[in-house]
Amino acid sequence: MLEGIEPEDVLHWFEEISNIPRGSKNEKEISEYMLNFAKKRGLYAKRDDVYNVIIKKPATKGLEDGPTIILQGHMDMVCVKTEDSKHDFLKDPLKLKVKDGWLSADNTTLGADNGIAVAYCLAILDSDIPHSNLEILLTTMEELGMGGASKVKGEDLDGKYLINMDGELEGDLFVGCAGAYTMTSTKELKFKEPTLKDLYTMHIYGLKGGHSGMQIENFRGNSIKFFARLFHGVEGVEIAHVKAGYKRNAIPSYGKVYFYASPDAVNEIEKRARTLVFEHRNTDPLTKIDIERSEEVFEKVWTVECQKDILNCLMAVPEQVIYMDPEFKGRVQTSISNGVLTQDGNSISLVALLRSTVTSSLYEYRKTYEIIVNAFGFTLTDDGGYPVWEHDENSKLKNIAIDVYKKIYYKNPTIHTIHCGLECGILKKHLPDVDMISFGPTMHDVHTPKERVDISSVNRVWKFLKELVTTLSYAK
Repeated sequence: MLEGIEPEDVLHWFEEISNIPRGSKNEKEISEYMLNFAKKRGLYAKRDDVYNVIIKKPATKGLEDGPTIILQGHMDMVCVKTEDSKHDFLKDPLKLKVKDGWLSADNTTLGADNGIAVAYCLAILDSDIPHSNLEILLTTMEELGMGGASKVKGEDLDGKYLINMDGELEGDLFVGCAGAYTMTSTKELKFKEPTLKDLYTMHIYGLKGGHSGMQIENFRGNSIKFFARLFHGVEGVEIAHVKAGYKRNAIPSYGKVYFYASPDAVNEIEKRARTLVFEHRNTDPLTKIDIERSEEVFEKVWTVECQKDILNCLMAVPEQVIYMDPEFKGRVQTSISNGVLTQDGNSISLVALLRSTVTSSLYEYRKTYEIIVNAFGFTLTDDGGYPVWEHDENSKLKNIAIDVYKKIYYKNPTIHTIHCGLECGILKKHLPDVDMISFGPTMHDVHTPKERVDISSVNRVWKFLKELVTTLSYAK
């Protein structure tokens, strides 16, 4: 359906890979597609045991002595759909659509994060632009803590420069990124029989959600925090079950609560709901908080003390921006987003993502968070985190990219770090001497069913990428 739309060579490959399910931990098929792509063209290709793929293309004649360039992106995507969507991310192709110059998918995430990078790589391999030796590095499980990048072996790559294409705003050249911890706080639940007779269901929905790194400074509503504010301190409430959020790296936009309540308690919660909707009328204008009687039956509810501890904890844990970046004005340095609240059997868990472009700040707030949750009977564990990609003030790649950008667009790009995890941070551990930069076309509402990418921006970034690759190939 994208034939005739520029850049046709890039969008062709994006449409091809959109036919292949490629959620995180489901990358085997897409990796096989990449291997077959390379095989048909007589290119070297290698796949490791976590389905990362490396493809190498020899230099154009006369550029064999130029620096080897690595083009890098991740194959997996966040799989989120609307409540009424019947899409099966394990077997269904994405249904692409174009409207007003934007490419999106039908009621699901689009996967432009980071399928556009994969499409750029395939288009470069199929192009005839002058280039030195090229190495394409396509990783897996990026959206699950960058598991694929952590398995990359430095001896498999010879590149001097690495271009990561996981940016989401045209004109931004990223020279560093946040490191992060995924923190999981777990508490054993204690139950009692309900003493109230009327059971209700609450649905919190319509919040914008979004990428918890890229949209954290927009102060969008968080359904987990909404839950805490709606129920904290309300007399005459007995909570039976709660679920909020879908992904650790997405601002939670949906929540569902089953609770017994007195009429006065329902009135108080409804009053608070109206206040929350009004407070977020600018950031989340479509917010809905619906309460209705339920026909479900719950034979047990949280004890008074357990309910008090959980709500106190959810009120106390940090949320949103902690520090702004003093080096790059207007940029977030440290933040926390509480992403998923799950009740499973006899326990409840809260998953939060802590990000910072300063390593010491990561340690500080990991400990701060632990102190808070421990005080309310939760036990905190983390995934070990991934490292900060530190800004290199002497980066030659950065300077060449700036010059190329000015040559094409007659203006300077914006140089700064990004407040989310890029694989550059992890890859730096394996490739310490490789000069790195990151950029990408303009995308909106990434990690939500409203995800879309600006097609004209895809085209402009494509022209910039080709010129940058050629220029670097001639660099000494």
